Amino acid sequence: MPEDIGTIINKGFKTWVRNLKISIPFVLNSIVGGIISFFFFALIGLLLLGPEFESGVDPTLLPPEQLFSIMGASVLENIGMVLLLGLIFYLLVTFVQAFFTAGAIGMAKKAAETGDTGLSDMVSAGKINAFRLFLVSVLIALLALVGIVFVVPGALAVGDLSLFLDNPEASLRGAGLFSLGILVWVLYLLILNLSLSLVGYALVVDELDPIEAISMGLRVFMGNKLDVIILWVLSLSLSFVASYAQEFIGSDSGFVLILTTLFSLIVIAPLTAVWWTRLYLTKTCRNLYDHTELLCDPNEFMNNNRGF
Repeated sequence: MPEDIGTIINKGFKTWVRNLKISIPFVLNSIVGGIISFFFFALIGLLLLGPEFESGVDPTLLPPEQLFSIMGASVLENIGMVLLLGLIFYLLVTFVQAFFTAGAIGMAKKAAETGDTGLSDMVSAGKINAFRLFLVSVLIALLALVGIVFVVPGALAVGDLSLFLDNPEASLRGAGLFSLGILVWVLYLLILNLSLSLVGYALVVDELDPIEAISMGLRVFMGNKLDVIILWVLSLSLSFVASYAQEFIGSDSGFVLILTTLFSLIVIAPLTAVWWTRLYLTKTCRNLYDHTELLCDPNEFMNNNRGF
């Protein structure tokens, strides 16, 4: 019988406490992503400031205004290369994230079903599902970009300078249309994120292809909208609390930044992954580990969990 949202949160929390190693994929993803980002921005810096180095000028000695002016001009001169490198960077980071996210979901699945998990589950789930999760991540990103059509009419109206000079009232209407477009786009992104929140879990747990995962994720969402919304709000609230704590304690402090980042990687990310995985598993009627069953008769426990 599917668990209610309170049971999912309670048992998911206990599963996380028992398996703190589920944070490892998120920590590794952050480290690898940071390394890739460092080399990417170093490459962009060399591309944009390379001519200055060759001319014998030390860019580090230039005033910030002049440095930004040089970089801006270099971006315009090398816009094609910058866009290509940006696309490669996005795809590479997305693939790395897909591998470790799939690994984390695989670990959460194993922990929910058996009570324990290990790094071998991360590697196995990552190898099997990384590419398909990467594809579905790109597909969802493209779906999010589709919402830009809501902004286009207002952007065109606001961008018409002759309209502003000849008819300021019409330009103000264009600004209002632009603001409305932004609002509709944000609403569209909110609905998209919420309705597709289980897609990645469907893909990894059931090893589905991207289209099947989207279909399955939507089906589970439509049948359990209230539980999904509650867990989505809870996950978002935890992230908001971490961000607020950073601002409240001191956003300029490097120590506070490191502390809140570690809290997000070691607590929030793995805990919410366990919750979402358990939600998907129980709503698709899977047999899950329950420590209380260890107190019952051994034969009854084996009968209840036959097929694991």
